[in-house]
Amino acid sequence: MPRMILPLMLLAVVACQPMTLVMTDAQRDATEEAVKQAALAYNATWRAQEDVDAYINYASDWAGTPWGCCETLDDLRSFATRAWEGFDIESAEDGEIKVMVFSPDAAAVTFTGTATRVDTAGVRQERANEIAGLWVREDGEWKLLIAKNYTRAAGT
Repeated sequence: MPRMILPLMLLAVVACQPMTLVMTDAQRDATEEAVKQAALAYNATWRAQEDVDAYINYASDWAGTPWGCCETLDDLRSFATRAWEGFDIESAEDGEIKVMVFSPDAAAVTFTGTATRVDTAGVRQERANEIAGLWVREDGEWKLLIAKNYTRAAGT
């Protein structure tokens, strides 16, 4: 028994240490690029307004819906469909995108963009967006877990 005390104490000390994850620069760069491409594809899917299921596919199943507007992904599908029926996007441009990698499976993304849209009444609106989101890798695919969109009239 006395011989077991030291190994057990070492095991207890090691088990109580915070877990650290070391990524190489190449791994971090690859993760950053993958998340960036997923975020840009997600944004393009929203603007295309053609395939609501492709848009929904970017939402994580874990937390319900990333925008907090809906309780389920089916609710998000209905929300997106109604939104797309309410306006057409005339033009859109992505601005600066930043990715902060937390691990091989989690990253934060912020980006800016502008869009001109026309609603069903023919009113043209120019908008600037600042979007922040937390992306997670689920089953090898990057999904949007939670997001916040700050929209304002362009130029303000």
